[in-house]
Amino acid sequence: MSLPFWLGGYSSFLNSYFETVSGFTSFGASIFSNKINILDPPILLWRSSTQVVGSIFFVMSIILVFGNRAINIYPLKFITKKKDTVYFSINFENVFNNTVYAYVIIFLISIFFLNLTDLRMFDKFNLSLTIISTGGFQSSNLILGGFDQIIVSILLIFSSLNIFLILGILRINNTYTHEEDKYFLISLTFFILILFIFSSDLSFSEILVQLSSAISNSGINFTNNYNPNITFILVTASFFGGCLISSTSGFKITRVLIIFNKIYFELLRLLTPSAVINSTIFKSGEKIEFKDFYSTSLLLLLYILLFVSLSFVLTLENISFENSFLTSILLTFNTLPSTKYMSDGVNFNSFSDLSKILTILMLILSKVTPISLLALIKYRYIK
Repeated sequence: MSLPFWLGGYSSFLNSYFETVSGFTSFGASIFSNKINILDPPILLWRSSTQVVGSIFFVMSIILVFGNRAINIYPLKFITKKKDTVYFSINFENVFNNTVYAYVIIFLISIFFLNLTDLRMFDKFNLSLTIISTGGFQSSNLILGGFDQIIVSILLIFSSLNIFLILGILRINNTYTHEEDKYFLISLTFFILILFIFSSDLSFSEILVQLSSAISNSGINFTNNYNPNITFILVTASFFGGCLISSTSGFKITRVLIIFNKIYFELLRLLTPSAVINSTIFKSGEKIEFKDFYSTSLLLLLYILLFVSLSFVLTLENISFENSFLTSILLTFNTLPSTKYMSDGVNFNSFSDLSKILTILMLILSKVTPISLLALIKYRYIK
């Protein structure tokens, strides 16, 4: 997917590969950020398409590999109605078809609602590809009005929900419950209230578009404003991310609930040993076991290690400590480090080749997470 950038003479092969990995992992940081106007429309659409391909690949990996009960990195057992193990060879075609159906429907919905905005048609099409993949690529610097901001916000929130929600509504696939989506919307409402308290100078549409871009791990700044008072809230929203079966990154609300639920019931067991405790989430029949808590906690630790490692990499470049700190956190959760989070954006084109290679590696690790690789090795070679 990097060949059109390279063979088209737009940049070197390393830069072209960085651009493609950035799209494939939905990070959205562009080597061409300062010269976006020189890119031809077809290459811009190709660039946005890399986000969609990466999103489909990621969602299928979640369901067929990481959601497998034998690996259980993404604890889909709490939101699925089936109790049998997902076998890759048997379910590949079914999962692929359902995933493509969901993306096509969400894309058509995005195009329909974006037609209500004042954007030009090319920007609408390109932005739809970015929205359904919750990526960070733009065809131009878009400054949206109040109504346009609300439309984009709703679409980003919709893309942050489980992608099979739309198939459940249309009675095409009813394999998964939608309790997690409710908790996500409750969390989103909580963040909106917090932003209202700390950013009285922003309108509702600005608050909504800033938050929806952050919690969907897109990171695009649609208002072109930087407000340091809400940076922490937006970064926290990026940490939570969207639902399990979506292209969003983040730690996920499900994992946060697993940790707090397990700690709460362990404390309750100490206080009342004779109490009958049913440790579950999302009204699921599956109990939270120690291995669920262990893998979730280990994943959080690995995210921290990724963040620390990336911080070390960024010290090799001439950027401020504040920007390197924020960029490390955002890259760990595949969120574009735009002017939403910092006064000056990060110019990845100015990075040395070594830093670009290390950043590419970090992008891949942060998307699939190292624990997934370790789990696959254990599942394949350690019996």
